Amino acid sequence: MTTLTERIKPVKSKASFKQPSYFYKAYKIFLCFLSVNIFIAASLAIVTQQFLTKLFLFKFVNLQQTLLNDSKKKFIILLITIFKINTPKSKIRISIPKAINQKYGVIKNDGRTVDLSTVVIASTNFTDESVVIANHQIYTDWVYLWWLAYTSNLAGNVYILLKKSLESIPILGYGMKNYQFIFLSRKWEKDQVNLRNSINDINLNSRGIGRASGRVPIGTAGNGEYIWPEHLDLSFNSHKSKTWPYQLILFPEGTNLSANTKNKSIEYAKKIDKAPFQNVLLPHVTGIYEILKNLTSCKTLYDLTIGYSGVEQHEFAQDIYTLKKVFLEGASPEIVDIHLTAIDRTDIPLENIDSFSDWLFGRWKLKDDLMNEYYLQGSDFKTEDTAHEYSTYIFDCGCNFSEYLSILLGPFFTFVLLLRYVIKWIF
Repeated sequence: MTTLTERIKPVKSKASFKQPSYFYKAYKIFLCFLSVNIFIAASLAIVTQQFLTKLFLFKFVNLQQTLLNDSKKKFIILLITIFKINTPKSKIRISIPKAINQKYGVIKNDGRTVDLSTVVIASTNFTDESVVIANHQIYTDWVYLWWLAYTSNLAGNVYILLKKSLESIPILGYGMKNYQFIFLSRKWEKDQVNLRNSINDINLNSRGIGRASGRVPIGTAGNGEYIWPEHLDLSFNSHKSKTWPYQLILFPEGTNLSANTKNKSIEYAKKIDKAPFQNVLLPHVTGIYEILKNLTSCKTLYDLTIGYSGVEQHEFAQDIYTLKKVFLEGASPEIVDIHLTAIDRTDIPLENIDSFSDWLFGRWKLKDDLMNEYYLQGSDFKTEDTAHEYSTYIFDCGCNFSEYLSILLGPFFTFVLLLRYVIKWIF
């Protein structure tokens, strides 16, 4: 019997998309139209659930938080549904050092040998209180990371850092604020207090002594930080309230890799006397240091490196896999490669920002080297010399059928009702 390594061949790096026929273009336009309608209808249903939850259950904080988390899970299922409609053949390939997987048990291996034609629903085991960091290549990187959280039953407990401008998007902005996503203006003097308050909320909720358990700050300091009662015991949940797990997703580079951001990163490297990287941007230290230092409940940091098949080293994934090309031309990556490793929070130097900065830049140098190997191998993180050190898994980037159905039923019945109304109006 062939092994997994023998059956999975590296995907050639050069993207060569055939000119689509008129029929195929029409088909993709139809799928895009369908996706937009599903997205709008399902988003409205999700936001309506949030609105009614906050309106009628404000006194039942545990139930309210449970339903808000459920709406968060529904949103990633909606996004994956849209992906499956438009890019049904894309797969996720996870490469993880065997020693890391043995220690942390991230990937549950059912013993099956799979290839790219096999559909396997992922099952992972990420720590309930964890942070994920990754390089940033395209605008939808975070969807794949959120999907990974879904495979560990953490989809409703994800937190993401976003640009503050996204907070103003009609309907979606309201929904994301209910998700308690953290909106940043990218000006540290403005973001510092907001970040500390948000991290403190996540911290306290994870121990059952925060807002999600009905406890509120007793005031606000002059700088805007919330003041919590001094008697709160942060070491354990003395009131036996429900605790709330979390996974916080971060992109320390702050933006996705492009020709423009790469040039800016090179200039920034000169300014701070650091060597620039070839395949990733320099990480911003201050924000992630503040997060990890104050998020004391965090147990594990997962460091992910993402690569996309069909992208060569001199190219940028954001230019190849634009939303237009993915949804209208079918130019989706055959493989989304994720190299995964894990680090105990206690092994991260948080004594001062200088030592942490050296550590983080060291991690990013390893990430740059991994991406270099990825391009040299033609889309694969492991080499022939290191293959025996890795476990590799191919997963379908999907959800359970019942969850697809739950997302599609709302738009379907909405369409039927509108169709009946139109027919009645015409005839």
